[in-house]
Amino acid sequence: MNMKISPKNLSGEVAAIPSKSQAHRVMIAAALSGRPIAIGNISEDIEATKECLAGLMSDDSPVLNCRESGSALRFLLPISMALKNKATFIGAGELPNRPLSPLKEQLEAHGCVFTKEGDEICTLTGALTGGTFTLPGNVTSQFITGLLFALPLLDENSEIFLSSPLQSASYVTMTLSVLEMFGVKIESIFDENNAGLAYSAFRIKGKQQYICPEDLTIEGDWSNAAFWLAAGVISSSSDHAVTCSGLNRFSEQGDKKIVSILNAFGGKVSIHEGGVTASPGDLRGIEIDASDVPDLIPVLSVVASVSQGMTTVINAERLRIKESDRLHAIYDCLSRLGADVEEFPGSLAIKGKEKLKGGVVSGYNDHRMVMSMAIASICCENPVIIEGAAAVNKSYPHFFDDFTKLGGDAVEL
Repeated sequence: MNMKISPKNLSGEVAAIPSKSQAHRVMIAAALSGRPIAIGNISEDIEATKECLAGLMSDDSPVLNCRESGSALRFLLPISMALKNKATFIGAGELPNRPLSPLKEQLEAHGCVFTKEGDEICTLTGALTGGTFTLPGNVTSQFITGLLFALPLLDENSEIFLSSPLQSASYVTMTLSVLEMFGVKIESIFDENNAGLAYSAFRIKGKQQYICPEDLTIEGDWSNAAFWLAAGVISSSSDHAVTCSGLNRFSEQGDKKIVSILNAFGGKVSIHEGGVTASPGDLRGIEIDASDVPDLIPVLSVVASVSQGMTTVINAERLRIKESDRLHAIYDCLSRLGADVEEFPGSLAIKGKEKLKGGVVSGYNDHRMVMSMAIASICCENPVIIEGAAAVNKSYPHFFDDFTKLGGDAVEL
């Protein structure tokens, strides 16, 4: 599916979709409690987790199709070996190429055997045993989350040690919150020499039980709300503001930082009882540390492209192993639209312009790139054509419906 998007300001109100990150975690915990739940507004990623959990709970040697979901794969690898003696994982897109090390080596050291045949990602056999696990914190927090779900199910007690500072720590905090919701206790150890969420280790007692609470709700998704809030601040008219409702102001989602980052750019973003409202301001370049907000970088790069002066994005190496090589995808797409952007091994430098020119870009089979380029159309002189726009189905199937609801002009070619 290709989309042609004509430049128009967005304004109005849109409801936040359920948080994909929290939904993954709640669905897994509920399944482990024996009370699986259904999640509304299902995206391809959530549908993948739903199907994998159904197979994991019903089959002796399940074949789990994670589609393109890195969360489903990395969360369920250790969980599968805590529950079964054999599980096969398959997937699509770039998922088979995304790294499994060093989680693979840690699972192998604790009773699991990895094999691979044909197009499958891997087959695991054996039984996961507890003990001491050591992982770096700068590869992906998803490895930590998978172990945090699995290790309480084992007979033995376990510890997870981090050999380097944990990036995307807020995602681990979300995991711990969901585990606590289901009655699972984890002891977190912090590095007192560092500020913020400086986790250094986790202690996990074995033989714990997941207990499903009576009331379960999935809060609104700050990651996807970020696109609408960015649209509000890059509008060319102060009369155009975008409000996103259904967001928890006390959320542990790391991408809630979109509010402070957009305000640092000079946008006018406020949290109120009805939601979060964003409107234009005098935008100026800033420095963005991508280590805890990697999913925000595509749309923040769009904001940077029309912010006066220079914006630098640092600590962004992990963007190269997402659904696409996002650092290169951002560079390529914004350059095609006329932005002044430089790509480096782990960073970006973006010099803002008053307007972009528009043009044809690839969606890179990456939902966040497609949505970011749709938002970029707001500040273009000519239409933006996005090739492969169906990638939004991974996380936000009705994105273009909401886009047009807010006044956007998006037509399928």
